[in-house]
Amino acid sequence: MNTLKIIKIVILLLFIFVPNSIGKDNDLYDISNELMCPVCQGQTVAESNSGLAISMREVVKKKLDQGQKKEEILQYFVGIYGDTILAKPPTSGFGIILYIIPISFFLFSVLFWIYRFKK
Repeated sequence: MNTLKIIKIVILLLFIFVPNSIGKDNDLYDISNELMCPVCQGQTVAESNSGLAISMREVVKKKLDQGQKKEEILQYFVGIYGDTILAKPPTSGFGIILYIIPISFFLFSVLFWIYRFKK
């Protein structure tokens, strides 16, 4: 009977503590995947194995352990490296052009081909 109680307590503790660590690992990956590695070309911090990327992942992990939110951590790195550290360009200011140009080019080409085939 005592072993059954111990097993129940262990299972209960697993349900309490394991999801928290899994959630933090997911947050660590999500944030690291939104930061570009300053050393490697075309790789995110999550993908890179450079020394700087490893230290950046450690900083992200430390800040998550301190209870900081994703936006606060991203703003911390933007404050150090600028907007170029972000994997996705910001949707304000000059960065909005990077979203508008492909859409407008697509719409222009569709209208061009519609006009062309109507002739």
